[in-house]
Amino acid sequence: MIENLAGGADINLADNLNMLKYLQIVNQLGVFIFPALAFAFLVNRNVADYLSLLRGPKLFSILSGTVLIFMVLPFLHFLSDINEMISLPEFLSGLENWMISSEERAQELTEAFINVKTYPGFVINILMIAILPAIGEEFLFRGVLLRLFRELFNNVHVAVIISAILFSALHLQFYGFIPRFFLGVILGYIFVWSGSLWLPIIIHFFNNALAVVVIFYLNRSGREADIAEIGSSQSPYIIILSAILVGLLMIFIYSYEAKFRKLES
Repeated sequence: MIENLAGGADINLADNLNMLKYLQIVNQLGVFIFPALAFAFLVNRNVADYLSLLRGPKLFSILSGTVLIFMVLPFLHFLSDINEMISLPEFLSGLENWMISSEERAQELTEAFINVKTYPGFVINILMIAILPAIGEEFLFRGVLLRLFRELFNNVHVAVIISAILFSALHLQFYGFIPRFFLGVILGYIFVWSGSLWLPIIIHFFNNALAVVVIFYLNRSGREADIAEIGSSQSPYIIILSAILVGLLMIFIYSYEAKFRKLES
């Protein structure tokens, strides 16, 4: 277990890979879900109320958010390409080399996790990659941290941005920092506008599950699968259209949720 935690295990061995999957699930529970629940309980005995879980998401917002996840992919890949072009100054070369090696290790591990052909393996991946991260990361970054920063700074925009920075940084995948930050901003505003943590949880789930489903389908059909290419495009028109559609969908969600807020008030 110590060797696996240190990142020195051979992930080509089935036993090592299973242990790493187990540790990944434990990590999601121990780093994100349980601490968020414990903190919410200590602050407010009504955990569901503190984490904004009592208000259910609206169907239109769920559908809009799901479509948004598909529409945003080309623009996220564009941001990822920009992110990869960033290089640190020479005196930080040691740090940059460590970041590159960490990124390569994370990519290697992700590909090993996701490349399965059996249905039990698919179910485990949905749990490990889609369900638990969607719940745990939204509990912590939107349910707890965004709320704390909003109370601290009395500014919702600052709270959304800081929580998105932490959301991206704590993944420790530095060459995906900008696209993940952008996704964190989207999830943050959707949470603020809807008042329901369920909505970003559902959207986060679909974002993660998309890669699991696509890779599983390609593996089962005997075609080559590359997680890095899902939703990518080199066409500037598609990238611009992606950004425009995402902006429009965010406006639609904001307007729709605002209408219900007025009716409730």
